[in-house]
Amino acid sequence: MARGHWSRFFRLTRAAALSWALLGGSSNRFAVAATKHAAPHSKKPPKGCPAPKVEPPVAVVPVAGAKVAVLTFSGDDAEAVRRQVMHALRAKGIKMMTSLRPVDSPEQFREMSATLNLVAYVDGEVAVDGTAASATVFVRNGSTGMRTASATFTGERRALGTVIAKELWDRIGAAMSDAVAEAAKPHKAREPMRINAGAPLTNAEAAEPAE
Repeated sequence: MARGHWSRFFRLTRAAALSWALLGGSSNRFAVAATKHAAPHSKKPPKGCPAPKVEPPVAVVPVAGAKVAVLTFSGDDAEAVRRQVMHALRAKGIKMMTSLRPVDSPEQFREMSATLNLVAYVDGEVAVDGTAASATVFVRNGSTGMRTASATFTGERRALGTVIAKELWDRIGAAMSDAVAEAAKPHKAREPMRINAGAPLTNAEAAEPAE
């Protein structure tokens, strides 16, 4: 082959190799870029920021077997509403005392709870206006002697019991669970109440007639 032909052959071969290298490099760059784009981004918290806290699951306090005093309800149709409340509580496995009368102070409620092993008290008020009615149910914590929740239900007079049956536990269930948990905690023994009536009288003072 003539020398000119060889020179032309080498130039064509070198151009083809250069083009192949450029195309291969571009493909590699495109592949790397595509891989980087497709890789998921993991966001790291900035330095100095505390890691987010993971809240522990809320413990559900079982109420079955707990003993509750259902006190009297006041108002029109009070006994019918009271029976409906008792039915809803019984469905949750709660034991009930129904013959207790309310006392006068939180201290007396606490003492009665300790004596009778009660976790809570339930009472209520009922009002009727024609065909409409409303009932308010109160929950009193046995360990504190204080009211901790109330729920008011309204509806047609004949359907009020159905409303209570459907919604009662959703409205007072948390307060009842809190009362059960509070009753399960160890409590210090309370001393009996004493009334300071002053210094005792001497025999001479006791025998002295009143003027």
